Amino acid sequence: MKKVVLSVVAALAMTAAAPAFAADMPVKAAPAAPAAAPSPWDVAFGTAFTTNYDLRGVSQSNRKPAVQGYFELDYTATDWLKLYAGVWGSSLWTGFADAEFDLTAGARFTWGNFGLDVGYIQYEYPGGGVNFVGSFGEEYVKPSYKFADWLTVGAVFEIGNNNFNDKDSAGIWVGDAHHYYYSGNAVITLPASLIPGPVTVSINPEIGYEYYSSGVNANLGFSSDTYWDVGVDFNYKAITLDLRWWDTNISNPTPTHGAQCLNAGSTTNYCGSTFVATLKFDTTLSALK
Repeated sequence: MKKVVLSVVAALAMTAAAPAFAADMPVKAAPAAPAAAPSPWDVAFGTAFTTNYDLRGVSQSNRKPAVQGYFELDYTATDWLKLYAGVWGSSLWTGFADAEFDLTAGARFTWGNFGLDVGYIQYEYPGGGVNFVGSFGEEYVKPSYKFADWLTVGAVFEIGNNNFNDKDSAGIWVGDAHHYYYSGNAVITLPASLIPGPVTVSINPEIGYEYYSSGVNANLGFSSDTYWDVGVDFNYKAITLDLRWWDTNISNPTPTHGAQCLNAGSTTNYCGSTFVATLKFDTTLSALK
């Protein structure tokens, strides 16, 4: 009888202890919810202040300071394709137009170290009309290749459509008014060992050539020109200081060849060698989150 009682007591003791043993056992955590996929949509934007808005060797701001800014909507369709549309604007010199707005749309492709940007840009000049300047468009192709972390080489091919669409005040114009533009450029990033600290420094040379259709040559007398520039960029996060030297072979304009350098037929020269400093801020909405 004594043995039976002891057995019952032991069984009860083990039963009472069972919940404690279960509580001491490790419990598998519930699987974490998968992280939400990043949105394919993003917005890039920025602003700049430059001492001279120089476009392909020709000052667009009378060699005076200009304020600029842009806004771009991006959609990442795949890991190799991004679609975009945006607008870029700048102040100008008052004898030419009140401002410039460039409307762009295109696609950027990336395959390994090779990149390709294909799109269309529409130039709009509110208040324009002096020197037959109005709106016109260009198709562009911009290939690039990253040879190393310190070297990227690129090119630009553009075809301008009817750039002189207002032609002349008399309405007399022979032929079309197109132009064609090609350039090569590079980004050479200096080693971090040479530039201590968080600032990245790069050298950016560029050379470009443009020529005009027979209509432009017949009516205005200029058929081609070459420009070149080289800059040094100091970049810290979203801020970049660009110091650049520009030059062109149309530094001595006449009423015909190099007429794009003149202010409404005056002798003011907007071409030639010049130094330009630009302070830029560029970021995206995703980078601010």
